Amino acid sequence: MKSLEKFLSEKREVTIHTLASYIKQYIQEQCPLLLQEHREELLRTFDQAGERAYGVFARMLFLPIQEQLTQAGFVCDPNYPGDFSTSSIEYWGPPEERDRCYWTVVRTVQGITLGTIITRVFHDHTQFRIPLPPATFTLEETETDTIVEALSHASVRLQQAELLQGKWAPGQERPEWEYSIEIGLADYVDSRSAEITGTLLDRALSLWGRNGWELVTIVPQQERLIAFFKRPAKGN
Repeated sequence: MKSLEKFLSEKREVTIHTLASYIKQYIQEQCPLLLQEHREELLRTFDQAGERAYGVFARMLFLPIQEQLTQAGFVCDPNYPGDFSTSSIEYWGPPEERDRCYWTVVRTVQGITLGTIITRVFHDHTQFRIPLPPATFTLEETETDTIVEALSHASVRLQQAELLQGKWAPGQERPEWEYSIEIGLADYVDSRSAEITGTLLDRALSLWGRNGWELVTIVPQQERLIAFFKRPAKGN
């Protein structure tokens, strides 16, 4: 893969999005290679020292990116991808697929602020396993409180289509379930007749059932009823 400096020399304009695009390509290329090459070492480290193994892997993957950013004339605060204690949060996902977001504010050596690069790191707390390769996106926000506020919205973290679809790392199992929601269920409720309501709801839910979806729960939200469904993921 070409260096960051070479990559940027071919661009008319360099923005925070340009840098994130390069980082994304670098991670997609290097992540599976590093996992394959160092798998035994990382497994041993996890057995001996637990989740420090993820720190070892993070240095392997991310340190060369930081070095290239510095060489290309950019200042990251803190160093890419961010600091575990002061510039990352981990609120989401089951133990087998936790999602930690790191952030670093990027400036030019002249002090011009370009924006913030967010790196989502997916990991398993029960064993050493990278369920998905790290994903990157950008924010205009550069202050810690506004960054945390932005990341608290799932629509921000999942703003890019590839984040929703994901790309499974080599040798990893695919998910057992896929999920979907129906936000228009309240439209089938007829306040004048419980019998009509039952018929309409049966019809609405049967459409999901015919396609293999199982109703998990229904949650009221303002004037809406949100129905959550699941079914075995395709390919299982």
